[in-house]
Amino acid sequence: MQQLTDQQTNDALPCLLIPMQGGRIVLPNVTMAELIPYQAPQPTASAATWLAGVIEWRGTMIPVVSFEAFCGQKSGPQGQDLRIAVVNAPNGESGSLRFFGIITQGIPSLVKLEEAAIKENQNTTLLKGQKMAVTLETGHAVIPDLDMIEQAILAEKWQ
Repeated sequence: MQQLTDQQTNDALPCLLIPMQGGRIVLPNVTMAELIPYQAPQPTASAATWLAGVIEWRGTMIPVVSFEAFCGQKSGPQGQDLRIAVVNAPNGESGSLRFFGIITQGIPSLVKLEEAAIKENQNTTLLKGQKMAVTLETGHAVIPDLDMIEQAILAEKWQ
């Protein structure tokens, strides 16, 4: 099983279970900069359907991604409780992209995960952008591949 952190196995990692249209993703708390109310992204020159556009967040224009579209999943009608999770880009401190947004379908719940409580779901076929499918005490979730998403954003014309 892949490691989520370099912490000792007895340590609990504070994480967020984020509701998406087709399930949930799980991210360590430190990965998410802020959860903001949904605002319609402004279109970009990108041809990628998963890149919803850009929004202004704290004086900075950031790209916004539809995770479901990035993974190649069909998306139905958007729910009424849309939010945007502003995520710290994995290489943000040294790279040209510091933050990006992911459209969510509601308010995340806080969970403290211990390695023993996380079981890799090997029966799930991973899609593009999914690093691992896991079974938690509270159900199933996917760990997104934020490095892959960051690289895909950088390859697009979003600025």
